[in-house]
Amino acid sequence: MPFVGCNRENYFKLRGYTRDDLLYRTTPREDEAFALQSVDALRQGRFDQVGDQLDPGIRNLQTRDALIRMHDAFPSAQPASIKTVDAGSVRGRNGPTTHITLEYEFAPQIMPTSGRTELIPRSWLPAQIVIQRSHGTRNIRSLTVIPTSRSYEEVNEFTFADKGISQYAGLSLALGVAGFTLYALVLCIRSKIGKIKWILLIPILVGLLRVTVNWTTGQWMFTSLAVQIPPVNMGVQAYGHWQIIINAPVGAIVFLLYRRRRPKSFTTLSLSLAQPSTLEQPADTQTGT
Repeated sequence: MPFVGCNRENYFKLRGYTRDDLLYRTTPREDEAFALQSVDALRQGRFDQVGDQLDPGIRNLQTRDALIRMHDAFPSAQPASIKTVDAGSVRGRNGPTTHITLEYEFAPQIMPTSGRTELIPRSWLPAQIVIQRSHGTRNIRSLTVIPTSRSYEEVNEFTFADKGISQYAGLSLALGVAGFTLYALVLCIRSKIGKIKWILLIPILVGLLRVTVNWTTGQWMFTSLAVQIPPVNMGVQAYGHWQIIINAPVGAIVFLLYRRRRPKSFTTLSLSLAQPSTLEQPADTQTGT
């Protein structure tokens, strides 16, 4: 079961975009059509057509055997649905490179075996393809098919099931940074330093030196040059993994160090409010005399 509150549709509505916005932000529809055509040719056993589309650098004597093995991974039935679940494109020296993951869903089947019937459960088969565009042509740089018993989206749900130390460490770090930043923010709001405190609120929320935790795999990725407000956030792909984005709370740290080095600037007003009871003491003493 996905964790309560981490629903993709609600997240997308909150952010104001859709799955298609994420999938096709950098990926041309033409590349998706090429990927669908190539994988469908593989599923139907048109190996010569697929082989001609492969990059010459990856073709060898074992290419046809590899294509046959991938073809055999597909169930014999027609797919119940086909959709793009991941896509992205980057531009390199040799032209744009696009990676696309197509998910084939196959409905449950009843197969007769030795006078009995056997129920084959619902299954999914993601096909990952990397396309290189150069001089007006498209070549397949990589092609992989992996049969699974769960959908791509289900595999990448935000859940605590089957998670390890890496994920829990990332979540703990995120909660710690969020708590530390909130503490500095509240301290600034309650400080008696005049209007300058409202100017300091935004710098307190600034985070640098990003750490991104892939919730599905537990992989940590570090980015040295990154700025984010607030320093802790969540991100998610259209159907892919969730990620926890953590930045070092530099703004909060600087504020607390500044406050520690100049304590009088933050406590002068509160001390003056406590002084009247002290100043009244001589008057009481004089009256009693």
